[in-house]
Amino acid sequence: MHFVDRHREKIHQSPMSSRLLWACLLLVLLLVLTFGAALFLFASLHNTKKDISCSLQIQFSVFQNDMERYFEQLAVMGVNLSEDMSAEVDKELALRQMSFAQLNDSPEVLNALEEKMIEPLCRRLRQTGCSGAFVLLDATVNTRMEGAEHSRAGLYVQKSGADTPTVPLLLYRGSAEVGKAHSVMPHRKWRMEFQTDQFPDYDRWMTPGSAPLYQSYTLTERFELPGTSEEVQLFLLPLRGRDGTMYGLCGFEISESYFKQNFAQPTGFDRLSCLLAPAGDGLAADAALSSGTTGGYYHAPRNTLVLRSMGGGLTQLTGPDSAYAGISQLCRLSESQSYRLAVCIPMADYRRLVLSGNLQMLLIGLFIAFFVVFCCMNFHRRILSPAFRQFEEDRRESRRRMDELQLERQQMQTELSRLADVCRNESVPDAFQTFVAGIPTLTKTERRIFDGYAAGLRTREIAQQLDIKDSTLRFHNKNIYDKLGVSSLKQLQQFVAILNSGSGSTPDESGPKKAR
Repeated sequence: MHFVDRHREKIHQSPMSSRLLWACLLLVLLLVLTFGAALFLFASLHNTKKDISCSLQIQFSVFQNDMERYFEQLAVMGVNLSEDMSAEVDKELALRQMSFAQLNDSPEVLNALEEKMIEPLCRRLRQTGCSGAFVLLDATVNTRMEGAEHSRAGLYVQKSGADTPTVPLLLYRGSAEVGKAHSVMPHRKWRMEFQTDQFPDYDRWMTPGSAPLYQSYTLTERFELPGTSEEVQLFLLPLRGRDGTMYGLCGFEISESYFKQNFAQPTGFDRLSCLLAPAGDGLAADAALSSGTTGGYYHAPRNTLVLRSMGGGLTQLTGPDSAYAGISQLCRLSESQSYRLAVCIPMADYRRLVLSGNLQMLLIGLFIAFFVVFCCMNFHRRILSPAFRQFEEDRRESRRRMDELQLERQQMQTELSRLADVCRNESVPDAFQTFVAGIPTLTKTERRIFDGYAAGLRTREIAQQLDIKDSTLRFHNKNIYDKLGVSSLKQLQQFVAILNSGSGSTPDESGPKKAR
């Protein structure tokens, strides 16, 4: 069976076997890389809702930081404005040696005060990010006229356009003569004095307090400015004299159009709304200031939006005719006042983004599955099928060679048996005696070669078994033939057959052995 074992070894060491091994390793590597890429992509896209939540959280943080910085600026500028206006009132009262209560029915004094206040008021307005500034004195020029209990003197100046240092200013309330003298033209809805019954919570804001100015500012609810279609919120601070007397109120106006224009947010969302609303269980969109995106989108939600958690940090904001998904949290803008901030996208956009993310995951999964199937089919067609065919051909060839070898050995055994029978019927020739006598004279290597021939092996097989060259084997063959007195391998095998059949005698422990 030496031939069969060697033939199998050749099959395992064939080029096709090596190609198959490397192809399998390459396929395994490719599949590992493919699944690694798949895991990476799925990890990136595994939760679209979480990605949307993270993006909205970032958007909310930006909006919240904008609001905090903005109201810090308003607070600083408002404190300076209150101090400036209070100082002007104190100086004028001291100059005229009169009390604040005596300002009622004193149009000349009130006009003089407005003359001194308008320049610092306009200067603070231009320095501050807002749409208007005002100072309201708790006094009137004529206490006897109808509605005098709600009429109050003061100045209210607005920016007439975009927030630039050179934008013209308009006088909404105050003396028209004073305004024109300082290049502040009257507003188309100009009035001489404020109407406190149209001023939100005037009596509450006029309540004296002892808190320092930097803790006393507040933000009113959004309301429609009297005589206009503009909706605004007022950033209020008290006007206090040196003796603690409440002179009135001052502050800045934040109009809806100003807020929309100056706080539009850069974003990756197609539609985004940012709201600043009073604190409450829901979100009072009707009382909120809102902005859109720098890309041009703007939509102001209306009515009261009901808040409900969606999980994952998201909040659903639902109104009578609209729904949004976003982030909503309470934010403290002053020592005594909290507001609700919200950034949100339409619910339709949220669902579209979730669906788009799921479709991306599905398409990536299908692509990966197709790629794996394609690689496997291509590997089977180019590598496995040829290898299987080659293996089948090698197996059939090996079986055919084994059958041929078995047939040859059977024929050789038959021929040797026939020769042995012939020799038994004849006298043993002298050559056979010489052959038997020469066996003990063989060297160790020559005896191994002799045993191989006696076992029926061919010269090539013996050379491979002993790991010697063909020339070396021929040299040993010549010595063996000379010592045994034979002239050919065929004659040697004939004498071996006679010897094995028991026709001749052999020296002790020197006879040939049958192949195992």
